[in-house]
Amino acid sequence: MNADFHDKIALVTGACTPLGVELVESLAGQGALVAAVDSDGAGLAGLVERLHGDGLRIAGRQIDVTSSAAVDALVDQVEREFGPIDALVTTAGALRPGPALSVSDEDWAHSFAVNVDGVFNVSRAVASRMVQRGHGTIVMVPVQVVAVPRSGIAAYAASRAAAVAYIECLAVEVAAHGVHCAVVAPADMSAVADEVRFVISDPVPGPMSDAVGA
Repeated sequence: MNADFHDKIALVTGACTPLGVELVESLAGQGALVAAVDSDGAGLAGLVERLHGDGLRIAGRQIDVTSSAAVDALVDQVEREFGPIDALVTTAGALRPGPALSVSDEDWAHSFAVNVDGVFNVSRAVASRMVQRGHGTIVMVPVQVVAVPRSGIAAYAASRAAAVAYIECLAVEVAAHGVHCAVVAPADMSAVADEVRFVISDPVPGPMSDAVGA
């Protein structure tokens, strides 16, 4: 257990994905209370039961991050029930692969709803409260690296690029208020959890250098 994480409240979206599970386990294992958020209710129930069995502090919350009203209500509930959120880790994402010329309207809209609107909704709700308190960390973790164009992920890459740009702009605006925003690109999946913990444990806002490669 890490003293840097003791009594900290972390909110993790996309908690039932393989990466989300790893991050939830990592933060809870260091002593944080983790609010695990996902649209998969059954998956959340299983994750919460398993980690409670390991003696870790975790609370599952099933919502759709594309709904700003649902996100605002969630953040308000988490802070009333557990306390101020110290760290947000947003990993929720939608990947609907296919050739760029074959992307349907529905796939395009869904990709942007989850990958951009979801990041915006959760980051705005949490950051507005962090700014008032003068501290906090927001970390975005794309599921796929999109800096290098690749076939078959046009909708995902375009939407994630938009979300990265939003987080970078948010970082510039909230840094003066003691809030640190970063993008951790999973070029090496085995190192993502370590890097996220490092970013959260560093209270000093810095440049968005870790966004390179996202």
